[in-house]
This record gives sequence, C-alpha cells and structure tokens, in this order.
Amino acid sequence: MNFSLNNMVAALGLLGVCATATATATATAAAADSSVTVYGRIDTAIESVKTGNDRVNGVNNSDSYFGLKGKENLGNGLKVGFIVESAINSDDGHISNTEFFSNRSELNLEGVFGTVRMGRFFSPSYYAVADRTSLHNDDYGITADALYAGVENANNRLAYKSPVMNGLTVESSVSFHERTADSMDKNAYDLAANYDRGNWSLGAGYGQWAQARQYALRATWSEGDWTVSGYHQRSQDVVVGATEKTNVSRIAVAYTMGAGDIQANFGHANGAGKAQAQQWTVGYNHHLSKRTKLYAFYTVLQNKHGASFGSDDMVANEDRKAVSVGIRHSF
Repeated sequence: MNFSLNNMVAALGLLGVCATATATATATAAAADSSVTVYGRIDTAIESVKTGNDRVNGVNNSDSYFGLKGKENLGNGLKVGFIVESAINSDDGHISNTEFFSNRSELNLEGVFGTVRMGRFFSPSYYAVADRTSLHNDDYGITADALYAGVENANNRLAYKSPVMNGLTVESSVSFHERTADSMDKNAYDLAANYDRGNWSLGAGYGQWAQARQYALRATWSEGDWTVSGYHQRSQDVVVGATEKTNVSRIAVAYTMGAGDIQANFGHANGAGKAQAQQWTVGYNHHLSKRTKLYAFYTVLQNKHGASFGSDDMVANEDRKAVSVGIRHSF
C-alpha cells in the first residue's frame, strides 16, 4: 500500500481532531452531570443595644456568610455533594472564627435510600424546631431566640436523613469525639422529624450530649397571608453538680402585605428555681426582590429571679433591649 508522509500527517491530524472532540464531549457531559455554586448572604444593620445600664451604638454584622456547594450525578439515582461555608463579619471584613469553614464542612451521598452526611454541621433538631419558629429573621442577629437550649456538638458528625415518606422526613446523627479508651468525652446524639401536610407543618427534636438533654415539639400553620408558629421545649443539664431543668415556650405570628410583612413573637422560659425570662420581638420586613430585603426590629429580653438567658456575658437579672435597622442580600 502506497502511504505517503502527507497522508500520515493528515491521518494524525484527523486523529487529533477526533481526540479533541471526544475529550470536549466527555468534559461537556461531565459538566452537565456536576455543578459548583457560590452562595452566601451579607447582612448589615445599624443597631442600638442596651444591656443592663450600658448602651452600644454601631454598624453590626448579622450572621453573614459565604460558601461553595456542589453536586455530581453518579447515575442510577446516586449523587455526591459537598458544602463548605464560612462565617464573615460584614461590618469589618474579618472571618468570624479561627476555623475557616466554621459554619459547615460537609460531604454527602444521596440516593433512593435517603441522604448520608459527614463532617461539620449544626443539629438537625434545631432546624426542625427553633429555626422554623423564628419567622421574622431566620433566627439570626440580635433578635435571635435567646431562650432555646441547644445541645450542640457540630464536629465529627455522621447523619442519615430518610427520603420524604408521605410528607414525613426523619434525620438522626451522632457526633463522634474520636476519644481514647480512657477519655471521659461523650458522643453527642441528635434526632429530628418534620411532617408537612396541607396548611400544617409539624416538627420534633431531641438532643443529648453527656448529661445535657433537650426535647422539643413545633407546630406551624399557614393560610393566605397569615403564618403562626410555636414550639415547646424541655431541657436539662448538670451545673456545679446539680441538675437544672428549663421549660421554654414561644409563639410567632407573621402577616404579609404586598412586598412587606409584619412580624411579632413572644417567648417565655422557666429556669432553675424561680428563675424566669421572657423575650419578645416586633418588626417589619420589606422585600425589594427575592434576594434583598430591608428590615426594622425591636427586641426585648428580660431576666428575673436570678435568670441570665442570652449571651455568655449576661449576668443574673440583666435585661437587654435593641433596635435594629438593616439590609440583607442573599446570593
């Protein structure tokens, strides 16, 4: 067979074109089966906060964050995904914690069997109860629920979430302490359930870590422009050798008016002995778009009979009042 150098070069060129086309097609197909998304939220407010006799005025961050999330379709209904999320201070640009992805660092596998998650993420029981009840601002910032008792160890967590079964989903998790045989550290356990049917949404949560435990139930009802949500929680922990029990109840109401909504919620807690606390918030959200809103809130936290609910630096019987006017943009 007479095969010239020119023919050989042409053949090699054709093979190169075919290889390039094949690689491009493979990459395009892979890209179609996988995705990576940048997401986040910037929330900044002008706030006046009075704690006890001290008042602080300033521009404050309200739980801003950014993250990356991705998912790849492995075929046969199986998908692998990841989420990494970092808390940031929008008022000064600093990272909020020493761990860069302090909010979340998760790898998950999803299929017809449900979803398995591993890494760092917060308790599903919290999102089934307290988060769903805080209608006004997704339980963030100075108006966040100061009474709910979280039993939380977000690190080294392994969780399983069931598929939706007639409106019901259940998620259980364990947070390993990777302890040695003689260590006194304990694993943390969490269980959450959500049931959605018609106008009603119900939630339940349980958490346990060493001697700390919490149990909670939630109910949410929506009809037209109205939403009403509430929860009740019982918790206990051992403090200075004594078991302290706390009961917390909260109710929230929201009414939508065009691009705005009016919000109000009230919570009450009974702590150790005669200790009591209550927190109430009223406010307004005005939605400029699906991702951007202006808001104004007024919140009051009152501690009585030795109670010190709120931030770690709150002292017994200390109150807190705050006015917050801000803007939130999600991307």
